[in-house]
Amino acid sequence: MQYQGFVKFIGPKETIGEGVDKQTIVLEENTDREYKGSIAVDFFRDKINLLADVNTGDLITVHLNARANESKNQPGRWFNSITCWRIEKASGETSSSDDLPF
Repeated sequence: MQYQGFVKFIGPKETIGEGVDKQTIVLEENTDREYKGSIAVDFFRDKINLLADVNTGDLITVHLNARANESKNQPGRWFNSITCWRIEKASGETSSSDDLPF
């Protein structure tokens, strides 16, 4: 799955769980509609390096994995996980990792 948008927010790196590094960005859709939608995308572990050359305001295309996960603490409660494995800047420059997205 792909999504193209302008980088609206780049969150700080954080450590969650058992020492897993995570960073989140927010993309605003690239459209001329009056009310634009946004999506939060998470980067984990070595995928955080994909953000090295990304700045607020950049137009990028992200290649995503979207999954629904059931809460371990509250069975029957589900949440979405949207993670990125590749970035393309509007100039055509590509950032990706060597491993497969799954």
